Amino acid sequence: MSSLVFKFKTGRFVWTFLITIYFLIFFTNFLTDALPERSLIPLILACSFVIWLAVEYYFGSPFFQSGVVQPSPLWRGVFAFFVYPYFGYLGADFIWLGWTQIPINHLIPGIFGLLLFWLGVYLRLSTLFSFLKIIQIKSGSGEPLAPIKRLLKLKTQKICRHPRYLGTLIQLIGAAFAFSSWGGLVLTLILGLPLILLQLRYEENQLCQLAGQEWDSYRQSVPLLFPRCRRQFRQQ
Repeated sequence: MSSLVFKFKTGRFVWTFLITIYFLIFFTNFLTDALPERSLIPLILACSFVIWLAVEYYFGSPFFQSGVVQPSPLWRGVFAFFVYPYFGYLGADFIWLGWTQIPINHLIPGIFGLLLFWLGVYLRLSTLFSFLKIIQIKSGSGEPLAPIKRLLKLKTQKICRHPRYLGTLIQLIGAAFAFSSWGGLVLTLILGLPLILLQLRYEENQLCQLAGQEWDSYRQSVPLLFPRCRRQFRQQ
């Protein structure tokens, strides 16, 4: 939490902007050259991915973790070793390999995948911005503190206990569809989801220690990761 950025930083903003432009140009040139007739969906996804990462980076948020508590260095590293090769495989399979392509027109799963990926981005960023609004800076030390009561009242925290991890899972599934890869869906289920759950187990323990009885009561009524659709529908 201490790495989160609460005030505008000119140097950090300029650096983030420049590196974002660089990667947008890189992916545009690469994908239009490699896929002159099929570059639209992968290019939109790549640009969305870069812009989303830029926002997370600027605010000092971990790319694929929650940021509510300090993530486990071990599981954060293990997940990074999964997720970046995962995106590399999706691109390679779509451009060159064709090993696990969904056998229909790529635009159908591609458009669906983009919508899913954007949903994941929305869930992660809306939670991040809501979280930043409730942070209080401890006088003297300057350490950021998140009031647990206000945290648990956030809209996204009523969906599930870890909405940013849910956003990450949706992004992985969306990317697999965007690249029309059933292999990506399999990798998400057998590797991505278990790694997310391991990180959740670590953060649950941290939050239980920080919030005590409040978190115990909260987790009895709100699911860990997957929303209870029927219950939410009845409440509405």
